[in-house]
Amino acid sequence: MYGFVMRKIIVLVWVFLQLPNVLTGQQTSVLDKDSILIGDQVWWTMILPQNTTGITGIETIEFKELPHVITEGVEALSPVMLDSVYRKKHLDTLKARVLLTSFDSGSYRIPDMPLYLRKPDGTVDTLWYKGPSLYVNTIPVDTTGFQAFGLKPQMRYPITMAEILMAAGLLLFLAGITWLIVRIVKRRKKNLPVFGLSRPKDPPHIAALKALEAMRKQKLWKKQTVKQYYTVLTDTVRVYLRDRWGIQAMEQTSAEMIGSLDKKATEDPVLTADIIKNLEDMLHTGDLAKFAKYTPSDTENETSLDQAVAFVTQTALVEEEKED
Repeated sequence: MYGFVMRKIIVLVWVFLQLPNVLTGQQTSVLDKDSILIGDQVWWTMILPQNTTGITGIETIEFKELPHVITEGVEALSPVMLDSVYRKKHLDTLKARVLLTSFDSGSYRIPDMPLYLRKPDGTVDTLWYKGPSLYVNTIPVDTTGFQAFGLKPQMRYPITMAEILMAAGLLLFLAGITWLIVRIVKRRKKNLPVFGLSRPKDPPHIAALKALEAMRKQKLWKKQTVKQYYTVLTDTVRVYLRDRWGIQAMEQTSAEMIGSLDKKATEDPVLTADIIKNLEDMLHTGDLAKFAKYTPSDTENETSLDQAVAFVTQTALVEEEKED
């Protein structure tokens, strides 16, 4: 009787000791290799045999979604990849894999991984895979043959012909741009074209007579209003006074122009009192037409033009041509 009781006790103790393995499913959690170098990769494999308690009659099998960093120093490069192995149309083994890596040397304990077994009745059983240990080693440095070297000087390459031609072309281009800008500024100040030879400028009396003759042929006093006609006529005379004696007639009134001519008469004998009086009459008629709304007759208009032509002709400065 005593021996029978002892055998029962031994059996119960053995069952109690095996119960954790049954409840945990006798699952396997291993690494392909327990140590790697920094930056290497290793597969973490988790296997659940078919004879595990609770694996039959399940509806779905799920792993928790892994974070990018499993634990400090260890990263997951892939999600949990689950494979089911069937034999004779019956589930034989569950296999899950995760690709791991590490960029810091040291020893790491990977946290446990839960497996969720969902049954048709809605209940969920959780099986835990024990996390293995991973050792990450650095590449050993051979200090026996180490030799320190000084800083190398900056490497210099010889100058090629292409670089010389490029620099010369750039300098020529900049010199050409500078010369063009200087030429444009100088020619504009002298009122000359930028390129090509400048046409010889007509003497003041020739330029004035050409303009007055064009007005006579076109009969501008009939084509334009009286104010416009006398504006063109007096401006032609003003340009002649500026070019002939240097009088700033374009900025002066008619009275101021006559006063400037009176001063020039002391130096230039060609400016007689009759010539100045003749010009003053023409300017007076023009002022009445431009500012007093006076409407001269066609005869007065032609007379004003004749007075301007006579003034230019009588005061023209003719230079004798010199032969080489």
